[in-house]
Amino acid sequence: MEELQNLRTKLDKIDKQLTSDYVKRMEVCSEIGKIKKQTSKNVEDISREEKVLYNVLSDVKDELKPYVKEVYKTIFSTSKAYQREVSQTDGEFVKKIKEAIKNEKSDLEMTATVACQGVEGANSHTAVKKFIQVPSVSFFKNFDGVFSAVDKGFCKYGVLPIENSTAGSVLEVYDLITKHNFYIVKSLKLKIEHCLASVHGASLESVKKVTSHAQALRQCSEFIKANKLSEEESSNTGVSAKLVAESNDTSLATICSPECAELYGLKILKRNIQNQSNNYTRFILIAKDLIVLKGSDKVSIVVSLAHKVGSLSELLNKFSLAGLNLTKIESRPQNSDFEFLFYLDFSGDITSEKVLRLLNELEYSSQYFEFLGSYKEII
Repeated sequence: MEELQNLRTKLDKIDKQLTSDYVKRMEVCSEIGKIKKQTSKNVEDISREEKVLYNVLSDVKDELKPYVKEVYKTIFSTSKAYQREVSQTDGEFVKKIKEAIKNEKSDLEMTATVACQGVEGANSHTAVKKFIQVPSVSFFKNFDGVFSAVDKGFCKYGVLPIENSTAGSVLEVYDLITKHNFYIVKSLKLKIEHCLASVHGASLESVKKVTSHAQALRQCSEFIKANKLSEEESSNTGVSAKLVAESNDTSLATICSPECAELYGLKILKRNIQNQSNNYTRFILIAKDLIVLKGSDKVSIVVSLAHKVGSLSELLNKFSLAGLNLTKIESRPQNSDFEFLFYLDFSGDITSEKVLRLLNELEYSSQYFEFLGSYKEII
């Protein structure tokens, strides 16, 4: 034990020296950052980093080179972040965010035009009424129609499902995000209750086929399998309910909400048929203009990273350094081979300096960066 304590004492002395040298290095980086600002030079200098790394590793034993390399990658990352902070160079998105913060609102207006996928009675329609007290709703056949309606100014807001606690992310929505100009204003965690409904005269025994949205079918897969029902996908739970109501077919049923079944005059054959009783869908409310509401504590962004070892690790390290908690990461392929977009949600106050500094750093250091909005989730 005495030998161990002696070694730890040695480490303590080395750590003090390392810290002292690191602080000195950061002070020099600060001065370099100021010069770069004056001369309009980029903070990022990959060739300089490669030269430093080469020189440092040349005197290191082979077995330690990978570890020293990781240490210096972190040093480079923190140095660049500090340089940007002291040079106070705001990126395009941070400038927009600061302007929006100046016009921060307490809440949205009571009445507004809202785009929604499907037909009356669908879960998206229920979400609309949670977001806006007195909405004027326009229904569209697909999610792209909702994005386009907001993008082109036909509707002020749009409502879209983004993920479900049972079936996972709504990938079609994620794939459309970067194709349109919009910002998330609010999000909603809506409890989903599914029932099996059909025309009057139908029974559990008479039903052979069930139709609904793909997400609803996945959320009720255990019930469907247990009752040996065939499946048919529709664009929306409301659309499928309307279809069943007009079919007068006792062998056909829909999976929808009890409210939707009542709206279309259907008979509920079985309630709560979802796989999990705690079944929630998260919806987002989008707008063309960047709106910041008081109390917003979630932030969503999209980034693209270099296709190289450690790029995702470097990204995650930035959140750790900022003391911010990532709540979701979703990756989706881009057009090019083996290139991915990363969609990230994290907790944070958009008016705080540490959040703005992180966004600024990500905008400068990522191959592609998109700020999707700052918002509060309704439960």
